[in-house]
Parts: sequence; structure tokens; C-alpha cells
Amino acid sequence: MRFKGFPLLLFLLSAFLGSSMAYQSVPAAAYDNPHGPYDNFPAGCAACHVAHAATGPNLLSRAATNTTALCLTCHDGTGSVFNVVYVTTNQEVYGLGFYDTAAMHFHPVRDMGNPLIGQSIGCTDCHNPHGDMSVPGQVYARLLSAFDGTTRQHQGPNFCLACHGSVDRGFPSVEDPAVSYWVYTLGNHENSRAAHYDTSKAALRPASGTQVTCVMCHNKHAARYARLLPEQGADLCFKCHNSATNSLHHRNIKEEFSVTRASYHDIYGAKTGAVLSCSSCHGPHTAVAAPLVAGGGPSLLADPTNTKAAFSGTTGTGDNGVPYTVGTVTDFCIKCHNPTPPTATASTTTFVPLTIKFPSYTPTTNASGWNKSGYYDSAHHKARLLCTDCHQSHGSDYPLLQRYPEDDPNTDGECLRCHNSSKVLGAPDIKSDLLLAAASHPTLTVTGAHQNTEDYTKLQKRHAECADCHDVHVATKDNAIKGVSGAIPDYTKASLWSIPNSYTFTKEITHEYELCFKCHSFFSYGSTPPTSPSGGFTETDPSVEFNPNNPSYHAVIGESKIATYQYGGQTYYYGKLTGGWSATSPMKCTDCHGSPSGVRGPHGSPNAFILKAPWDPNTDDSGKYGTGGGLVSGGTSSHVCFKCHDYDFYAKETYGNNEQYRSKFSSYLSKDGCNCGYKYNLHALHVGKKGYGCACCHGAIPHGYKNRGILVEKDDPAPYSYGSKLDILTQTLPDPGEWKKDDCAHGMTGSPCHGGM
Repeated sequence: MRFKGFPLLLFLLSAFLGSSMAYQSVPAAAYDNPHGPYDNFPAGCAACHVAHAATGPNLLSRAATNTTALCLTCHDGTGSVFNVVYVTTNQEVYGLGFYDTAAMHFHPVRDMGNPLIGQSIGCTDCHNPHGDMSVPGQVYARLLSAFDGTTRQHQGPNFCLACHGSVDRGFPSVEDPAVSYWVYTLGNHENSRAAHYDTSKAALRPASGTQVTCVMCHNKHAARYARLLPEQGADLCFKCHNSATNSLHHRNIKEEFSVTRASYHDIYGAKTGAVLSCSSCHGPHTAVAAPLVAGGGPSLLADPTNTKAAFSGTTGTGDNGVPYTVGTVTDFCIKCHNPTPPTATASTTTFVPLTIKFPSYTPTTNASGWNKSGYYDSAHHKARLLCTDCHQSHGSDYPLLQRYPEDDPNTDGECLRCHNSSKVLGAPDIKSDLLLAAASHPTLTVTGAHQNTEDYTKLQKRHAECADCHDVHVATKDNAIKGVSGAIPDYTKASLWSIPNSYTFTKEITHEYELCFKCHSFFSYGSTPPTSPSGGFTETDPSVEFNPNNPSYHAVIGESKIATYQYGGQTYYYGKLTGGWSATSPMKCTDCHGSPSGVRGPHGSPNAFILKAPWDPNTDDSGKYGTGGGLVSGGTSSHVCFKCHDYDFYAKETYGNNEQYRSKFSSYLSKDGCNCGYKYNLHALHVGKKGYGCACCHGAIPHGYKNRGILVEKDDPAPYSYGSKLDILTQTLPDPGEWKKDDCAHGMTGSPCHGGM
């Protein structure tokens, strides 16, 4: 009976396969899994094959004109849960058909009927419909199978690298028909050490079990953005990097970029107009390819000028054949912070995802702005400080990505953590000078007022933070104010003893006084100057006092106006200087203002007006006439004036009749001059013998004045007149060597000096 029934069974089976399947494939719903395994379900073959009446190759159903059409008889949503066509809500996974209006970029699968999709590969280039796993009773997850030219790959990153590895498979590109799909997709992506290829990390393994970590960033079939990305920029990265669990260094990266922080690299572009992305610094296929420091941990950085290259502290070549870029984190930062930041490039050897743009606003505190290439010559770089010693990489609770808070009397912050008594890395101790009670710039007392874009012509709150006077990225040991901004006065049409006819704001000063005028002049405070912290009077305007059209001034802006005389056939300048100074020496504000501690710069001083030495209008050592009113107070030989002016010449009687060294205040040319043994130097008489101090005749603010020799009369306004005794009879001051008693109101009752004498 068994023998007789067998032909009948064959007839019925052949009739079923030959007639029913000849016209249409059986819906997949009729089978547990038409793709195998087939040991216990051989009839599953009939879902795709027709035994006797097939019209296509490989006994494929004649209802399918090509392989793609055959796959879509089920995978259009009618016979399989894996719908790759009619998708309206889940395009991030599938969506190769017309109905996914969001998808604009596709894996180039042939014969889809969608003109946006290329004609490069078929379904079976990525999936084996029979599963063909060597373990009986099982199939590879998602039927994956791709041939790399040597081996079939079924799982993990190697599956994608079968096409996106070192070998160009020659598939054409629909986006750019002139190049292959391999070239269009940037060539070789191999890198066995890349962090995103690590299948041991649970966050990188898809739920499908394929271990293809690539799909955590790229869609499989279609996407709304180029290179099959479901999201762009930070939105894509933060799908994973939104918790410490998914970060190699256990940091919540999304939180570090929070828009509520004081500053951050603006990867969103909405706050500052900057253009950059996470992948501008971290190549997703190169991160962790090499150590950043020899013997240290892995580098998360890629070269911003070519993110295919790992940025490393050691030499080497990545698996993708691109050599490492060797350097420190400072070298890494300056790859963008230079005059020509990276521009978008895409090729098989170089990839820069975006053209880098800095924030649209321009800093006013210095000339370098966002260009920090000058840092290599700076004092901070020579002290081996890296960018990350002072800045955070992603975001900060302080301005400008600062790692530390602003300095104040109780906190050694961004600058004073080094510039204190500890003198870290040899840094000068600035803090001790700033804490001096007598006089200091308000660096520690006025905080939170500075902005790196502030308008210095409209300062709402006077302040002097470190960045107002120093560009720490270019400042050198010899030029601590290099590259900072200031105000350039123009005296072309200005009269004497007047403000400049204009000021020009400059981002890079060439003279020290331009920095000082940024705050200490009409440029900053206009017609409402503040009160001097030292003197208690309304501040005067140094841009008026140093006006080169004035008859006299210290030579900070204009050239010296000290007159000359002839002696022994040679030309000499009146007066006598010391300490290496000459009558033609140019001066700077910091020649007089600064700290006696030896630390350079006018940060603070135990002397009023932040002077390097005391300034007492009185001069003589003898103390004959006590104090006040421009008279002597004694012990003044170390005072600030005598850092340059020879104390012995002006204050001692020994120089009264020395013919070689003469003072403009002398009577050797006058018929009615002094016959008292001081005709070549009347300073020696008035100071050394009579005990009158400097301010008896000269301005108590000795920057410059509207009279020759910075001479100030008794009726001139304070604070220039500080007990002046001078009362000139004539409208014009006597020429050098022509002085006589009558010039100083001799014989006039009530005259401070010679009157009534």
C-alpha cells in the first residue's frame, strides 16, 4: 500500500507546486518563516520558488519580474512585518518607497521604481534569503550576508565594511554618477580600534542581534539626511551621549553642552552664529584609534582638517591607511583657531563635515579674536600650559569656556590660581600687588562687569579685569600687553592743552599709552570723569596732559622738548638725568606707575596713584620747613621723580655754580641775574638752601602742562597747583638762563616768594 500510494502523493505535490505556484507565490503568512531553516519546513521554499513552471532564473516565481519585485511581494507590508516600502511613520528604519515623503537618501537598491534611488545593488547583496548559517536550525539575524571579495560577512561592523572597507566594489553612485558609490561614501571606513565599532558595548549593539554597530548612527535603507543619517549634528550624537553610561569617560556630554551654561562650543549655531559639529572634532570612525599622549589613554579626537585621521601624541597609521596627526591638545585646538579654519571637504582620503565658522560677534578686548595661532610664541605656551589647563572643551559655567571662576578677593580663579604667592610655573605674583590697600586697579573689587565685546567708549561700570589689559594667548614675557586693544589719539588739529580732535579705537595697540587711554581719557568717560581713588578729586585727562602741542610734558607721546646749550664746543641738554635716562628718551606710563615689588605692570602699589615710589611734592632732605604747601618734608631722595632726575643736581647746593651742568631755571645769561653763586642752577638755591619742594613751582600732576617746564602758578586750578608759590609777572616765561628775581614778583607785597622781601 505504501508503494501504491507514493505516486499519488507525488502527483498531488507536483500539481500543487506546478499549478498553484505557477501563477503567484504563496503569501508569507502561510509559512512560519519562508527563509529557513528548512529541515522541518521544506514547503517554505514555495514562497519564492516554483518547481516546474517558473519563468525567472533560479526557479523564481513568474509573478516577480526581478529579485527586488519578488522581495516586495511580501516586504511591502502585506506579507511581512518588515515593511520596506509603505512606511509613513518609521522611515528611520525602512522606507524605500514613494510613500515615505521624509526620506531623500537611500541605499541604491535596483528596481524600486523610485527615481531618487540608484541602481547599484540588489536585496541579495546584503541579505541571503536562505539564511545559510552553518549551525543547523538557525539563521543569521536579519539574514545578513555580504561578500567583501574574499569572505562572507554576516554580523558586526565587518558586514558594512564588506562594501565600505578598503576595496572599491565598483557600484555606481546615483548622487554622483562620475564616481563609484564607494568614492561617494568616502571610501575606506576600516578601523579595528574605533570606539563605535566596539560590539562589547551594550549601547552600540542593536536589538536585532546583528551586532552591526553602524546602524546606531546610520539608517539601513533610507533616511532624510545624506549618508543615511536619521538626524543631523548633535541631535544624532545625543541619542547615545545623553548619559554618563554611554560615554567612554563616563560623562554626560549632552549636559556639558547645555544651553543654560554660561558658555559652550555652539554646536547648535542658534546662540552665536557659529558653525561646527561634534564630528568636527571627533571622527565617528576614528575616535579612540590612537593614544593622545604616549603611554596614556585613548584619543577621542580626530584632526579637524581631516577627520579620517586620528589626532595622537604618537606617530602611527590607522587601519584605514591615513597617518595619525601628531600633536598636543593645543595643536588640536589651533587646527581651527587660526586665520584659515577648515573648510568642508569630502573625499576618500579627507573628510571635513562642515566649514568652520566662529561666532558672528567680534571681540573688542584684543586683536587675535578667535585666531589663537599666536599662542605658540606666548609666555603661557613657553610655560608648557595647554589650552585645557584654562578652558573646558565642551561647555563651562563661566564665560569663554573658562575652567575656573573669575578672580575675586576670596577666590584664586582663572588667573590668580597661578599668579599668586605660589608662583606656579614661575608666574609673577600679581595677587599681592592687587591686594595692596593704598592703590590698585579694581581687578578684585569690581567683578562681573567685563564683556569681551564691550564698548569702551560707554563703560557702564569702571573695571579692570585681566583681559582688559592682557591677551593671554599672545602676551610674552617681554611684552605683557601685546595684542590688546586701545585708543589712538589724533592731535593733528588739536590746540595746546586740549583733548585730541579724535580717538580711533584699535584692536592692537602699538604704544602703551593707547591701552591706558582706553579707560583713562575723554575717549572712555567723556565730559564726566570719575573720582580718583587716590586723590579724592575728579580725575584729570592724561590725553590732554600728554598733548604733544603743549609747551611741556613728559615724552610719553611727543618727542622731548628739553632745550640745549653750548659748552666747550659741544651741545648739552639742560638738566641732569640719571639711571640711564637721557633728554631724548621716550617714556611709558609704567616708567612711573607700577609696583616697587619689581613685578611689572600697574596692578597695585603701596604708594598713591599706583606709583613705583612715593610722590611727595616736597623734595629736600633737610626738613627745614616742615610739611605741606609745597615745602620740604625730608627723606625724598628715593621718590619717584628722582628715579630719572638726578637728586644731587636739583636738591644739593654743590651743583649751583657748575658751568657744565646747567638748569633752564638759571640766570647766567641775565644782566640782572643772581650773583649768589647759583647762576647756573637756581634749583640748587631754592631747594638745597631755601628748602622749597618741586610743587612750589611745578605741577603736582607732572604729566604735562600748558606752561613751559610744567610750571604751575599759585592761582592755577587744583589738583595741578598744590601749594604753588610761583607768581610770574610777565605773560611770557623767561628763556633758559634769563631768570631774575623780578620775574617772580620780586618787591610786590603779598607775592609768595620774593614779594615784600
